[in-house]
Amino acid sequence: MDTVIGLGSAGCRIADIFAKYPQYDTFKIDVGLKGERCFSMPHNHTHEEYEKNTPDMTNFLKDIEGDVLFVIGGGGNISGSSLKIMSQLKGCTLHVLYIRPALNTLNKTDFLQERVTFNIFQEYARSGIFKKLFIISNQNLEEIVGDVSILEFNNEINKQIVNTIHYTNIFQNTDPVLDSTEPPKDIARICTFGIQDIKTGEEKSFFNLQNVCDKVYFYAINESDLKSDTKLIKSIREQISKSEIRPSYQIHSTKHPHSFCYFISYSSRIQEG
Repeated sequence: MDTVIGLGSAGCRIADIFAKYPQYDTFKIDVGLKGERCFSMPHNHTHEEYEKNTPDMTNFLKDIEGDVLFVIGGGGNISGSSLKIMSQLKGCTLHVLYIRPALNTLNKTDFLQERVTFNIFQEYARSGIFKKLFIISNQNLEEIVGDVSILEFNNEINKQIVNTIHYTNIFQNTDPVLDSTEPPKDIARICTFGIQDIKTGEEKSFFNLQNVCDKVYFYAINESDLKSDTKLIKSIREQISKSEIRPSYQIHSTKHPHSFCYFISYSSRIQEG
């Protein structure tokens, strides 16, 4: 994605981390924002008020084109403006990153509101209005990040999200050392990310995606290991053969001191819960 648009506090924090990479143009939309590529939203009290009072952002969004990643946290009232804002993006290929809150932390009103938003976004993806809908569960990320201080908690989660998306973007746009991938089915527009421990094969998904129909692994292998590890290919094939579906993979050379693996899972089905 060439452009990242963050809506609300969660979306803007993630956009700030993307801004550290030169590959992305970042825009932020939230209440009380100031600065370049920032839009200050009027404050509203409810999800419905944000939807009804979404301002005209045509001028703010007019120069955005190409692939866009729209980042939104599903638990905030400001998410009520999301669809009307996205409708003002013209001539773009729209990908949505939906951060799902821990549902047990929401009150009854917020819980019902999130369920409606979650389902509408999936229907938009299924209909092709969104090119892809990437779902990430805060609860899953909490388990992946592990024990960190309260002050660093959100930042560590957001860094994990951005690093994963950034590297999978790079891998999808560079030539791999070895490539067995096939394009995912066009109807498989509901997705999530995950990480795999290369040594053990253990996988941790950013959302418990149901009815996975396609899965692509991106292995970033230290260049010295690529030269010396004669059992690498066999080990990778053994690990992914345990998957319930027939996955594909790419192997990339990296100068990172430690090898790592990310994956993207795809589904064509509406996710429950």
